[in-house]
Amino acid sequence: MKLDEMSREELAWAYDTHLREAFPPSELKPLRAMERLMDREVYDPLCLRDDSGTPLGFLLLWWHRSGKLGLIDYLCVPAALRSRGIGAAMLRGLRSFYLDSTLFLAESEALTGDPARDALIARRLAFYQRCGARLLPYDCALFGVHFRTLLWGEGDSGEVLRMHQEIYQTDLGKAICDRYIQLPLAPGEAPIPAVEWTEEV
Repeated sequence: MKLDEMSREELAWAYDTHLREAFPPSELKPLRAMERLMDREVYDPLCLRDDSGTPLGFLLLWWHRSGKLGLIDYLCVPAALRSRGIGAAMLRGLRSFYLDSTLFLAESEALTGDPARDALIARRLAFYQRCGARLLPYDCALFGVHFRTLLWGEGDSGEVLRMHQEIYQTDLGKAICDRYIQLPLAPGEAPIPAVEWTEEV
């Protein structure tokens, strides 16, 4: 198995076939928004393939313009292939696909207080930590969804926060960030009401 870059056509196929199934509308940005980020050369759509080239999973990485921090925008394993270690293999593969000094950031939904949802949310947070990530001392809310932040690497949390903010501010613009992005989310602060990603983003 190895990580490989996807073409735009492969990304469109993965988006319609697998990402729409895996992520709710409030968390899934439009395909056109991903393509615009690719045009700016700050977005890498990656695919884990088996030895025959068959796609096993997808990892979409959104870069800070310095190239020092990559935000894991989406990590997706097709429903039929889950619980086989594919997600962990993609995260391990990042270190060999990119320079070892690169920092990788993830946003994972925070516990909601709803037992029906929180079991899965807790498993996802534990998965990232088993794969070597550490929780950072700040949360964020994006389009009404509260996330914990996790980091692979030894970066200073204040510097990581600055680059995290700049990813959104540079590529989405101030107006959208002021309206939809709470980064960091202050302790006790409520996320803005949930909205779907829109074509303006």
